[in-house]
Amino acid sequence: MVDINFNLDAFKAGFGDGARSNLFYYIPNFPSSVDEGLGDKTRFLVKSTSLPDTTIEEIAVDWQGYNFKYAGKHTYSDFSVTFNVDIKAKIRLAFENWVSRKIHNPITNEYHEFTDYMRDQKLQWLGYDGEVIMEYTLFNAWPKTIGAIALDYSTGAIATFEVAFAYSHFTSQNSGTGN
Repeated sequence: MVDINFNLDAFKAGFGDGARSNLFYYIPNFPSSVDEGLGDKTRFLVKSTSLPDTTIEEIAVDWQGYNFKYAGKHTYSDFSVTFNVDIKAKIRLAFENWVSRKIHNPITNEYHEFTDYMRDQKLQWLGYDGEVIMEYTLFNAWPKTIGAIALDYSTGAIATFEVAFAYSHFTSQNSGTGN
């Protein structure tokens, strides 16, 4: 039988403290000439995001009534970021310019080469001291969806919108620092 210690002090000593979901850092990496001069200011406009997720699909092989599962295709879900809209809506315009100037111009019906619009994106998860504890790099990312901005007379809240990025794959690295 397993010896279970229901002592709160033992739990606190064993667990320590957990990583906080509000300690993260993300600055969009825009292609040249579309960031509307925002530069590093975009970090103050990021409201929320989540760490990227991945799925390995299964391949089922039937053999004598037994269903044996192998690892199959590795897929990556879209990476979504919610932004607060600045007073001049430059953050929104930057993403709209990314799409219309670098991916597809709906007026001329011109599409650009993927090297013009794909950019690697970095997301950092921080410790209590501000040091990076995990860093995720999303490769070949581009804005797949620029979400709607809800406008409403009944609220005085800051306007927000979501951007969903498609990307080829990601890597993660644990820095081992950060408290």
